Amino acid sequence: MAKIKLNIRQDDEIDLDVHQFNHFADIVEIQSWAELLECYRSLKEDVYPKKVFLVLDDRAQAEYTSMHAVEDDRLYVDFSDDLRGIEVDDPRWEQSYQNVCVPKQLQHYLQQLNDPTQQQRFESLAEKMQHYDQSDLEALIYFNQQLLISRNTETMVKVATVETEALKLAMLPNGYFSCDFDPFENYALIQRMQHYGFEFIGLGAVLLGWIKTQDFNAEKMDDLMQDLALIYPLEFRHQEQLKALILKNDYLILPYSESPQEYLGYDLS
Repeated sequence: MAKIKLNIRQDDEIDLDVHQFNHFADIVEIQSWAELLECYRSLKEDVYPKKVFLVLDDRAQAEYTSMHAVEDDRLYVDFSDDLRGIEVDDPRWEQSYQNVCVPKQLQHYLQQLNDPTQQQRFESLAEKMQHYDQSDLEALIYFNQQLLISRNTETMVKVATVETEALKLAMLPNGYFSCDFDPFENYALIQRMQHYGFEFIGLGAVLLGWIKTQDFNAEKMDDLMQDLALIYPLEFRHQEQLKALILKNDYLILPYSESPQEYLGYDLS
C-alpha cells in the first residue's frame, strides 16, 4: 500500500512555502497507479488551496534537464543582485537564494507560461515527434498499460500556490533537448488535454501525466485521438489501443522526450 512520507523542514530559516515547493513529501511503496492517484487526491485535499505536483519518473534527470530548460531566454531569471556581496559559503547565501530567488523564479515562470504572446499553438507541435519509430510508439502504449514506477521507487511531491492545474508546470519547467517539447510546447499540450477533462498531475524527465476528471467525456474520444495522432505518428492500431486504455484508466501518460523507448531500456518491437 502506497504511503505519504512528509519531508520535514530541517532549516527553520527557509520559508515554509519554499520548503514545501522544493520537496513537500514522497509517495513510497507504490504498487499500482490506483494507489498513486489515491495519494495524489488525498494530498490535494490536505494542502488545498495549494496545488500538488508529482515528479513522475527519474527525479535527478528531471531536475537536471529542468535546470537547463529554464536557461531559455523566455524563462531565465537574473538574480545576481539579490545575492550580491554574499559569499557562497556564507549561510546567508543559501537563505537568500531559497527565500528570495526561488519564489522570484516561480513567479517569473508562471507569468511567462501565462503570457499569451509566449504561448504556443497546439498545432505547432505536429512536426516535432514525427521521428518516433515503432518502438517509441509501443513505448507510448506501454506507459499507459503498466506501472513504470517500481515498488521501491519514491515519487517526489512538490506543493505551491498557483492559479490553475495546468500552471503547475511552473514548478518544474522541462523540455531541454532540441527534440523534446520545450516548456511552452508542454504547456500547450497540457492545456489541450485539460480541454478533454484531464487534470495535469506532473512530469519527469520523459513523461507528462494526467488524471481523468468528471469533465472527461467519452463522446469526445475521436477528437482526442485526432489531436494525439496530430503530434505523435500513431498508426490505426496504436490509436485503437490507446483509445481502449484511455477509456479504461483513470490516468493518461504521454512522452515529451526525443525517444521514449530509450527510457524503458529495451526494444519493445
